[in-house]
Amino acid sequence: MRISHALIQTALLGAAIVVSTSASAANLSMAQKRTLAVSGNHSPAFNTAARFAKRVPGSGYQVLYNFAGGAGDGQSPTAEVTLDSSGNIYGTTEGGGANGTGVLFKLTSGGSESILHSFGGSGDGTSPDGAVNIDSSGNIFGTTDYGGSGDNGTIWELAANGTYSVLHSFASNEGNFVRGRMLEGKKGNFFGTALFGGVNGDGTVFEYANGTLTILHAFNGNDGEFPEHGLATDGKGNAYGATAFGGADDNGTLYKIASDGTFSTLYNFTGGADGGFIYGAVAADVQGNVYGNTASGGAFGFGTVFKLSPNGTLTTLYSFTGGTDGGSPEGDMLLAGNYLFSTATSGGDPSCGCGGVYQIARGGAEKMLQAFTPSGGDGYSAGVTASGKLLYGTTAGGGTNGDGVVFSLKNKTK
Repeated sequence: MRISHALIQTALLGAAIVVSTSASAANLSMAQKRTLAVSGNHSPAFNTAARFAKRVPGSGYQVLYNFAGGAGDGQSPTAEVTLDSSGNIYGTTEGGGANGTGVLFKLTSGGSESILHSFGGSGDGTSPDGAVNIDSSGNIFGTTDYGGSGDNGTIWELAANGTYSVLHSFASNEGNFVRGRMLEGKKGNFFGTALFGGVNGDGTVFEYANGTLTILHAFNGNDGEFPEHGLATDGKGNAYGATAFGGADDNGTLYKIASDGTFSTLYNFTGGADGGFIYGAVAADVQGNVYGNTASGGAFGFGTVFKLSPNGTLTTLYSFTGGTDGGSPEGDMLLAGNYLFSTATSGGDPSCGCGGVYQIARGGAEKMLQAFTPSGGDGYSAGVTASGKLLYGTTAGGGTNGDGVVFSLKNKTK
């Protein structure tokens, strides 16, 4: 979330509440943790020039669209994009549109953009902050952070015929602040997470099917606090996710919901060498290995990329230095073949330290594929989507108008 909580985020960062360089979660108040869970940690300690040994030029990067904001366009895209079989790109923005609370957009392969829906009408959701799902019939599904009958967020559908409807408005005991791409089941049901709310106020995992919402788990702090950005599956009916805080050391957890509905905590982060504060969604493979990144901790204090094996062993694949390799990674993790892809929010180009898109081989070799810059798009990036030989994504800021961009990047592993 980048729009509605801008004032809170500014106040927090002004107080120098930063978790990128130490295991400081235990020293944060509940209000500070909630703000970090919403807005991320985008103001780490600036890196010394020595860490920026060379510029990161990037190659094969193209800005496909510059958002303009205002009533006629979106502003601040903070979610990944989704492509259909024709190469059209769909996504959401948190701001802009007719009501100033976000849009659903479509970008053709030729670069022509259209607004499919402006959020914030009567009874509607507001501030969408998750990638959309498109079914085989062309119906589009997604969530919003706020809005609906209780202002706790919604699940919505834009039917292939253009009809928009709110499918579910969340009650506070079901969760609130609903974001991240929903995971679609084999029977057309959807699974997702709410950052806050539930019976304990620490967030929930839910299933939506045939008009009914079921709470699969309500977090209680000990088993995790504030589940981030949805779920991943191993293809066998098991789902995996991460929480920003909570667990034994209050630095976040990894959890599993088995195909029979059983919940288990897989790992408790310490905030030290293993990392802490997980902001982006995880990925999983068919063997049940879980991959993700932490925004803090690691060998240099700028976060890690990790692998958790089914036997519970956590391996740190890479520790970010905060230099040209990036730092404070907060994007969702993408597993494609033998490589992992995601986005960092600091490091990269030494002129701004705006982060960028990184790649890691499963063996741990890391490469910054593209360093963000203000002119080409910068700020928070939710991660990338793979299609053919390209990776696609968004940045929440930068670009021609400063309102964010949609970009493509050549995937050189293809």
